[in-house]
Amino acid sequence: MKRLFCLALATTFLALASPADSSAQTSIFVGGGATIPVSDFSDFDGAGAGTDGANTGWQGTVGALFAVGEAGLAVGPRVYYGSNSHDTTGDKTNLFGGTALVNYGFGDPEALNPFVWGEFGVMSHAFKSDAAPATDATSTAAVWAGGAGVGFPLGGVNGFIAAGYTAGLGDNSGTTYFGLYAGVTFAVGGG
Repeated sequence: MKRLFCLALATTFLALASPADSSAQTSIFVGGGATIPVSDFSDFDGAGAGTDGANTGWQGTVGALFAVGEAGLAVGPRVYYGSNSHDTTGDKTNLFGGTALVNYGFGDPEALNPFVWGEFGVMSHAFKSDAAPATDATSTAAVWAGGAGVGFPLGGVNGFIAAGYTAGLGDNSGTTYFGLYAGVTFAVGGG
């Protein structure tokens, strides 16, 4: 599964980066925030170690956005890593992966700029238990997410705050959470 994840991530980066017009605006974003588990991820079914579910955790992210035309549409890759502890001491879940991101900003990017986004990619769900290491397991499957936020000028860069929802598919179909994020975006391309 690690090979599949690396191949999918590399393909996403190459596919999204290669068609970018060098004159288009390119930006890099770095951020982080809280992940709030919901549904099965927050309340396991009671079978085995770590059955109390995941607690609010953290997630860091980095990505790039390549402008498509002049209307506020941008696409790009995003990678993330985060961790959620569990009610059972010594148990935790690490979530990491990569997605292809579509972002649409409304208004002037140099002023208050609301935006919405959607993404699709892969997520690895790695459960680890200090008390019962035999239950350690990692599953990798598709994931989708979406949300909204607002960007704003912040000195020589732009800041952003955002909220969204993430849902795993396939083997990770029970891994769902809300995210609250903040970060910075800075331009690296042309015009």
